[in-house]
Amino acid sequence: MPSTPQLNAGPNNNITNVTSITLSSMMSGGNSSAASGSAGAGSSGSSSSTNAADAGTQISTFRSYVSMLTDPACKDENKLKAAQAVSEDLEGIALSSNYGPFLEHSIVIFLKILNESEPQFIAEHHQQQLRKLVLEMIHRLPSNEYLKPHLKPILALCFRLLRIDNEENVMVALRIIIELHRTFRPQFTPETAAQIREFLTFVKSMYSDLPNHLTKIFEPRQSPRVADLSEVNLERLLNESFAITPIHTEKKQNDDTPITYNLIPRAVLSLKVLTELPIIVVLLLQLYKEHVYQEVVEFIPLIMNTITIQPIQRENENFNKEVFVDLIAAQIKILSFLAYIIKTFQDRVVQHCDKLVQGMLQLLTLCPSEVAHLRKELLIATKHILALELRVKFVPHIDRLFDENLLFGSGWTAHETLRPLAYSTLADLVHHVRSKLNLHALTRA
Repeated sequence: MPSTPQLNAGPNNNITNVTSITLSSMMSGGNSSAASGSAGAGSSGSSSSTNAADAGTQISTFRSYVSMLTDPACKDENKLKAAQAVSEDLEGIALSSNYGPFLEHSIVIFLKILNESEPQFIAEHHQQQLRKLVLEMIHRLPSNEYLKPHLKPILALCFRLLRIDNEENVMVALRIIIELHRTFRPQFTPETAAQIREFLTFVKSMYSDLPNHLTKIFEPRQSPRVADLSEVNLERLLNESFAITPIHTEKKQNDDTPITYNLIPRAVLSLKVLTELPIIVVLLLQLYKEHVYQEVVEFIPLIMNTITIQPIQRENENFNKEVFVDLIAAQIKILSFLAYIIKTFQDRVVQHCDKLVQGMLQLLTLCPSEVAHLRKELLIATKHILALELRVKFVPHIDRLFDENLLFGSGWTAHETLRPLAYSTLADLVHHVRSKLNLHALTRA
């Protein structure tokens, strides 16, 4: 186990000194050579007893660290250090024979912290770092029978955080939701139904609001500069922040460099969060298809609107290319979702085929060459969609599809790695629509 954190132990902190024995050594039980005779056997038994006692002491120490997290007399900095100490040895704790009681004690406190403390949006604040670390520890807990009884409150917490917490914490919460659904496949109950319905409503609202936010997302703006963080109207700034925003202050660090804080956007305005939502919808569709079918139908027009939007400020010299990549990623992810469901909902998709063609060609045009992994995902989605009868809608645009720069971009990496996929996709399309192509197109093919 790493060295004991400096926790400024006092009468209210209930800190037990951590022994120098690591959890891994406790689990191994010691491997010293046995001496011959009864003396050797006695020594071995004594060693095992000592290791067992040390293991119990270690777990007790970690329990006391966890208890600190809700101690109102403990400073936020010390709470964070205590959580870091637990986090560093969490895998070892999970292998301990005392893991069950430790989890029963800890999960209640973890959920209490996340449910009762206020969401934070300044990355450097100890409370934010603690909330994020607690979520990460929940995500790292083994998905086994010990965790199963706590499934409902954990999922309820994670779904709740989507609407109120920041981008970083919600990204962890989404991973927890995915992992727990994959592992435990919760039964469909009235409670589950309400939870899923609320989640899908949340997802639809994010996609519905995206076009309205697009101008603000790419509006050139300067990072705030203030004398002190307390001067910033965080509520106002959060309403117009869609990516991490640095806040520069006049306060100095010990080395005389200015202190800069980072404002984390709300999850409901985050393109990164939007990118991760489709995979959860896919998971819910796999688990509860008959119950979410109609909800998914309502996604189709939203998908078409999402893949066709683009910022008008792309020619501005202050255009934020990183945020633009996040937008492209969100659009490609939702297109991949469409490719996954398109066979089931083909009759619905056909009603929007013009927008689908427009959106796919636009994404092929705008996807930056330097993000080859996104273009690869786009080509895979395109290949699936072109495998269906609505591929005939692409015939009028076949000349554009013959353009190599459109298919796999101008970047060297994309050109070298994606060329086989791009050509096979185009070859399949040409093969199936060859009777509808003119002589010029057939010659180019």
